[in-house]
Amino acid sequence: MSLLVKFKKGISKSSNYLKKNIEQIVLNKKIDEKILNEIEDVLISADLGTEVSKKLVNKLRYEGAKNDISLKDLQLLLAKEIEKILLSKENTLDLENLNRPEVYIFVGVNGSGKTTTIGKLAKKLSLKNKIMIAACDTFRAAAVEQIREWSKMSKIDLYEGKASQDPASVAFQASEKAKLENYDILLVDTAGRLSNNKDLMNQLSKIKNVINKSLNNEIKYTFLVLDASTGSNILNQFESFNSIIGINGLIITKLDGTAKGGALVSVALKHDIPIYFIGLGEGIDDLYSFQAKEFSLSLFNLINEK
Repeated sequence: MSLLVKFKKGISKSSNYLKKNIEQIVLNKKIDEKILNEIEDVLISADLGTEVSKKLVNKLRYEGAKNDISLKDLQLLLAKEIEKILLSKENTLDLENLNRPEVYIFVGVNGSGKTTTIGKLAKKLSLKNKIMIAACDTFRAAAVEQIREWSKMSKIDLYEGKASQDPASVAFQASEKAKLENYDILLVDTAGRLSNNKDLMNQLSKIKNVINKSLNNEIKYTFLVLDASTGSNILNQFESFNSIIGINGLIITKLDGTAKGGALVSVALKHDIPIYFIGLGEGIDDLYSFQAKEFSLSLFNLINEK
């Protein structure tokens, strides 16, 4: 199965929503101001955001003024404009010349898919690297059990603290172990938290600080894991977490379960943050490197246009 087909299947709820509604508006009609306003409403309702939607409609307005545009050409134009927004955000992990152990921290709100993402990514990375996971969500026994199951499934080493142990002390001990036992990469799971809870958010800073002290080098990646089904709220989540801990990478999950897949485009337009992976299912292999072109074409069900 090609990556484009996987993307199309994975974001089908979003693409079906956009395709169906745009077709109903445009089919056999001349593109005029009324039609453009209706298209803008559909784009906004797919959580592309007001700024992105206006940008796309302005492009349609310009093209429509020159000549009549077919439904397929209209969709292709929208896809290409979204690709332009996303292309600079497309990125891959730097796995060359590792400053061992490299540390990746994963943060996000409750239920965003951090632990599942870590399990999936651990498997990918373990093909060529020695990996350890640190279970720093010590407040919930269920969270430790979940990361334990993923580590077993991926055959990855796991460092666990004691029940209710301070998360930062677990992170420090895991860092020391990773350093002494020559691990290539340490993946740090953290507790889900509401982004407006300052005490919990400040614990993330503490985790980051103790890891830096242990390893005496900068943490490679601080990933914010965002649940696409929360729609436009992911923009607020990014701004809250970024202000506390400094985010340098995004992972978007649950795109297969929502019609709000356009939300990541609004984040990409507003903030210059790389998007590394998207989650398109619950299986251990259902984590894919983000590809701007494939995502944009899939968003409008344009599978044959690559």
